[in-house]
Amino acid sequence: MLYEKFIGLDGEKRDRTVKSLIGLGKAKFDALAIAFGESCRAMNEERLRQGKIKRIPSGGPKTELSSPERKLFFLLFYLKTYPTFDVLGFHFGMSSGHAHNHVENLLPALQATLSALGILPEKAPGTPEEFMQLVEKYDDLVIDGTECACARPQDKPLRDECYSGKKNAIP
Repeated sequence: MLYEKFIGLDGEKRDRTVKSLIGLGKAKFDALAIAFGESCRAMNEERLRQGKIKRIPSGGPKTELSSPERKLFFLLFYLKTYPTFDVLGFHFGMSSGHAHNHVENLLPALQATLSALGILPEKAPGTPEEFMQLVEKYDDLVIDGTECACARPQDKPLRDECYSGKKNAIP
């Protein structure tokens, strides 16, 4: 479905369209797909060794996510566009539950791949000291300070804790 259109892209607008779909160019995607396939195989072998699965998947009917390239495209498309699982399942010909399960199973493989390649982004700092080390390490720093509304708790102590002091914040 969507992957076939992706691999069929050609011409001047190809890189722009590919970047808008998955966040990186076709050449980088192809290089990442090789390492991602190795990480997926290693994770399946580990799951087999631990007894979480009985055999490594092979053969059978081909699904929408039958190759490492398709799996990587699926995951990068999800991370770039962040659709609901219903929409993601619709685009890839599966149920929302299967889409959710695939995302949960493939994210660790992507993290392992990026870590092995040395391009995994740093985690959020846990202490003020770690934060200051990161601030000193980089020239530019952007902080998203957007306040999001939340459901008002019924329990008074929790309600007082969540209250921001603003009234009528959302009309």
